[in-house]
Amino acid sequence: MSTPNLVLLVEDHADSRELLEEFLTLEGFTVETAGNGLSAWERLSRPPLPAAVLLDLMMPVMSGWELMRHVREDARLSTLPVVVVSGAGSSQPLPEGIRATVPKPVDLFELRATLERVVSPA
Repeated sequence: MSTPNLVLLVEDHADSRELLEEFLTLEGFTVETAGNGLSAWERLSRPPLPAAVLLDLMMPVMSGWELMRHVREDARLSTLPVVVVSGAGSSQPLPEGIRATVPKPVDLFELRATLERVVSPA
């Protein structure tokens, strides 16, 4: 079961992660963060599940593509809403199961609107 306003933010750049975390918190979301895909995978292995994941694709240790493969192979996580927040060019195909994308540099209002389409804060 997921927590209605909990978002897992997966971003390797600390400044971007802190800015997005602060913004989302002010918007009424509870935010947990991970600096790479492996940390996010470890977080997703324990309850509660987030209502959505904001995912950067280009990260060290485990990329967003690798994380998505693991998520989609796990029956417990296979329907977890994922929003890609990435500077990866549009010429690269996105992982299967992505609900939406927000390009970098991030327009905070676009991010909020996109995330609210996926999950509403409490």
